[in-house]
Order: sequence, then C-alpha cells, then structure tokens
Amino acid sequence: MLTFAAICGRAFIVYPIELCLGIVIAWCMGKYTLEIQREQYYLLSSKSFINEIFAYKGNLVWTVLFVCLAYVQIATKCRNYVILPQYQGNVPNYPMRGLLKQYASKFILKNVLLMLIFWVIDGIFILTGGSCLTRADTYSAEKCKASGAQWVGGFDISGHFCFLVNISMILWLELSQYWKYVEQDAVVLPASRLIKVCLIITVSVLVIWIAMLMITSIYYHTVLEKVLGCLMGYICVTVMYWLIPRSPFCNKLFYC
Repeated sequence: MLTFAAICGRAFIVYPIELCLGIVIAWCMGKYTLEIQREQYYLLSSKSFINEIFAYKGNLVWTVLFVCLAYVQIATKCRNYVILPQYQGNVPNYPMRGLLKQYASKFILKNVLLMLIFWVIDGIFILTGGSCLTRADTYSAEKCKASGAQWVGGFDISGHFCFLVNISMILWLELSQYWKYVEQDAVVLPASRLIKVCLIITVSVLVIWIAMLMITSIYYHTVLEKVLGCLMGYICVTVMYWLIPRSPFCNKLFYC
C-alpha cells in the first residue's frame, strides 16, 4: 500500500496524464466549441480571479507555501534533533544551520532556473515572430501581461505548464521528503495546529494548480506548445532534487 510520502513522490506522473487527457478532450470537442466555451464561461478565461491569483501571482503564492514547508520541516526535524540526539537509527541529525542553508539554496535555485527558462521561452517566441501588442519595446511575456497588453504571434511555449509544473513539483517533493521523515520510527511530531494548517493549505493549492492545468491542456495553446511546456516543467526539480544531490561537490556547496 502506498504511503502519503510515496504518493507525493509520484506526483510527477499527474501532469503528463492530464496533458494527454486534455489534448484528447480538445480534439473531441473541436476548435469552435472550445472558443465558444472559453468566451462563455468566466472560470475558463485567462482573466478569471483564480488565474490572476494562482498563476499571475503564482510566484508569491509558491514563496509563501515554500516558506511554510521549510518551517514545517525545520520545526519537526530540529525538535527530534534535540529530543533524540543519541538516536543512531533511521533518524539523522538535522542541525538548524544546515536546514536553513538548504532551503535558502533551493529558493535561490528555483528563481534563477525559472528566470533562465522563461528567458529562453520568451526568446523563442520573439524569434518566431511574436511581440507584445501595443508594447513593442517589451520582450517579456510577464511584463507584457502585467501591463495589460497581449502577447501575440510566434511560437508560444505554454508558460502555464512550464511554470505551474515546476513550482508544483518542488512542493510535492518537499511534502514527500517530510512524510518520508515522519513515517520513520522514533520520529516525534510537534503538536502544532500551524503545521497541520500549512500542510492542508499546500495540498489544497496543489490541487487548484492541477485543475488550472487541466483547463490549459484543453482550451489553450497548440499540442506542441503544451508538450514542450510540460517537459520544461521538470527542469527545476531535475536540477534541485536529482542532479545536485548526486554530485558530492554540488550537494556540499548548496545543501550541506
């Protein structure tokens, strides 16, 4: 039977599945029907309040959730470090300094990687003939949309998929790491309502992001733009949770 930690660790399969499902649904419905529904239903619009909060302000939402999860892990692990310093079994020592360095590094890495990723996406868009309507001097999709203008023309790799998959997967893997830790023997959980609230809110937002990507996969972008966006959505987690931990030098530099 899968544990919650295992379920969180396998969340990466959700996004390709909903992408494929959305493409099939879009094909069955037809372009005309999709356009009518997109204009008719407010929640399908890119200007809906859900999209404004959880996508256009998604970086702020992610930052709050990431800080919450960092607090949850530090509070739990440092408590066990104090209570069980002599324990030599499955529970390793997690001093405060190392944990703070790890989460600060992850925060910086995520922002730097996403900046580079969107620099590439915007560059491809502009090179293929795209531009910001009424703001020809703007070369960033984020700045274009923030100014109220429209990003038109060009090959527009799905920023929704790329961005939301990247930030979602970071949170899923942080949840997985936390639950792997608490599922071990001899782990003493702090009786904190704040920790429970942090975990519940994080999972709730992740579910909202999954729902938003389902809408994107059905109603927006071409198939190739969505596929490339989804693939690029795994860059941050590949670097942060696979490449760096497997390099002794990088692991020591960023996390230890």
